[in-house]
Amino acid sequence: MYRIISSIGLLLILASGLRAQETLDFKRINSETYRLYMAEEWDSVISLGKLALKQEVDFYYLRMRVGIAQYNQKRYRQASGFFKKALEFNQADPTALEYLYYALLFSGQADRAGLVRQEFRGELALRLPPITGKAIDQIGGEFLYYKGLTDEILSDPDALFADLPPGLQYVTRFYTNTSLTLGNSLAPGIRLNHMFTYLSKSNYYYYNDGLYQLYLDPQHVKQYQYYISPSFTTGSGYTFKPMFHLLSIHFQSPIYFGSGFQGGNPQVVWGYSDNLDLVSGVNVLKTAGTLDLQLGAWYATLNDKQQIQNRLGLTWYPLGNLNFYLGGYLNTQYEISDSTGLLRVIPEVHAGAAIAEKVWLNLNAAFGEMTNYLEQNGSVVFNSFSDIIQKKVALTVSIPLTEKGSLIYLGGRWTSHQSSFYAFDPTTSELTNPITYNAISIYGGISWKF
Repeated sequence: MYRIISSIGLLLILASGLRAQETLDFKRINSETYRLYMAEEWDSVISLGKLALKQEVDFYYLRMRVGIAQYNQKRYRQASGFFKKALEFNQADPTALEYLYYALLFSGQADRAGLVRQEFRGELALRLPPITGKAIDQIGGEFLYYKGLTDEILSDPDALFADLPPGLQYVTRFYTNTSLTLGNSLAPGIRLNHMFTYLSKSNYYYYNDGLYQLYLDPQHVKQYQYYISPSFTTGSGYTFKPMFHLLSIHFQSPIYFGSGFQGGNPQVVWGYSDNLDLVSGVNVLKTAGTLDLQLGAWYATLNDKQQIQNRLGLTWYPLGNLNFYLGGYLNTQYEISDSTGLLRVIPEVHAGAAIAEKVWLNLNAAFGEMTNYLEQNGSVVFNSFSDIIQKKVALTVSIPLTEKGSLIYLGGRWTSHQSSFYAFDPTTSELTNPITYNAISIYGGISWKF
């Protein structure tokens, strides 16, 4: 209580002094911030320091005292700005450099911290030598299980697909997705990330070519993926992430119809057809104080369709650390066709919070017409044929394991889907035969940093 009263009294005295002078006195500010700093009255140091800066009183020790006050309150993102400014007054100062390094590191900006560490000299460099490249500095794995709640919906297929013209339709039953990630640290600020993914999927498959009408349950789909993305981070807070994602898809389809029938059904030979799809693009991240700004653009050829997807996003860290954040994205998807284009808009929100010292929650939700939809800089692709995700909500729990950032996580996702009929005759393409259903997914994984 005494500290609060004294801080309020100090600010009232200084404020009244401003009526008699245009700017605060350097000597007075230096003396008062030093006294408050030594007494560890961090709130008062910050308030007085900001008041002095508004009056254009600015010097090295003021920046350091306010920065250290912010740092001790775990406002690492705000503190880093003060340490950077202090270095403008006193270049290569080891104390400011070390504080800046840890402020960036603890605010989730490890790549920028590595660039600062390159500037260490003398005893500081001996204690914290520059980071060198590693062939592998991160490895991770994830497993996801998806289950469509479709048993009751598909219980009467003759009624569900009655009176449809020639065409086909899929409804996702379930799938599993297994991924392995590798990270290479090539140099401070330069990384290379790889992901290898195998998806095994089972669909309910309806086929009608005007002569034969078939149901296949399950129809098997296998998908092999390779994703690569270099990352370039600058000291000013920009991160550029170009990417390339290759998808090799193998799915069952009828390849031969016999001339006779067996048990009232046509003789059908099922084989595997192949598609090779790709995604390429770039994501740009700019860190500015407590804000992260994102801008992304990707081009994709998925399910014989070409599209351009863009992403504009903002994430706010009001506490200046990773313990709480919230933000949103505006995603646009432009599907290119021979004559006209189709524009989709998909809003997305996300938030995260630490609910205990070592437990973090992240909530993500989006709604819109998500078909052949890209997430996480194109590393995640929702490309079910003629299937649209209309809504999705995901909750993830993460537990850190090491100070370097290793963690384990477990999550669940709810999605609302619509399956649409694909007509072979384009003049009947308006017959969509919508089938709506929900699905749940559970996933978990580990990310280990060396």
